Amino acid sequence: MSVLSHRSSDQAASRPSSASEMAQEAAWEPQLLQAIFFGVACLDDVLKRITGRKNIKFVTAFRDLLFTTLAFPVSTFIFLSFWTIFLYNRELVYPRSADAIFPVWLNHAMHTSIVPLSLLEIVLRPHHYPSRKAGLTLLAAGSLAYISRVLWIYSETGKWVYPVFAKLSPVGLAVFFSLSFVLSAGIYLFGEKLNHWKWGRKDADPRTQVPQEEKTNLKETADPERD
Repeated sequence: MSVLSHRSSDQAASRPSSASEMAQEAAWEPQLLQAIFFGVACLDDVLKRITGRKNIKFVTAFRDLLFTTLAFPVSTFIFLSFWTIFLYNRELVYPRSADAIFPVWLNHAMHTSIVPLSLLEIVLRPHHYPSRKAGLTLLAAGSLAYISRVLWIYSETGKWVYPVFAKLSPVGLAVFFSLSFVLSAGIYLFGEKLNHWKWGRKDADPRTQVPQEEKTNLKETADPERD
């Protein structure tokens, strides 16, 4: 009996630490998504160099799908939501006590640099977007998976990933998560428009399109000037 009692007390003592670790892991998961995307993008570039091909079909397609449906919408949403709430009341998302654990540069690496990097990715490289229905469906699935993860951690540990969730009622949480998805969907559509504005028509794969300047030059070459 004394052994069981001792083990139970040890588990109770370790629970707060375990809860904190699980919450921190969930907070880092969006950054893990970014790391996976840039890893795939790096692999795509390396394989193209090695093989001399302009398109590594599966890897390039997966890179584009990952970026368009998850990496860009999620990173931009994190930037907008985190800093909006931070400026309103930082204790709701990043308490001052966290400064003693995470240096300032790490906070900006998690919540600031992700947007400039994503915008550079759109500007410097064309991406093939899936159909709008498929893209929004994948975004919804990813959002639902993350929300489920957050709720599961709370049910298991009694600790929220971000303090702001503790301030909301169940109805408030439902409204917050719903509005979060609406904002994420709007960001997805913005990314789609930005990509098509930079690289070509929305109904074609931008990797196969001829830049507008080249089209103009070809047209002028094909049509000789008339006296």
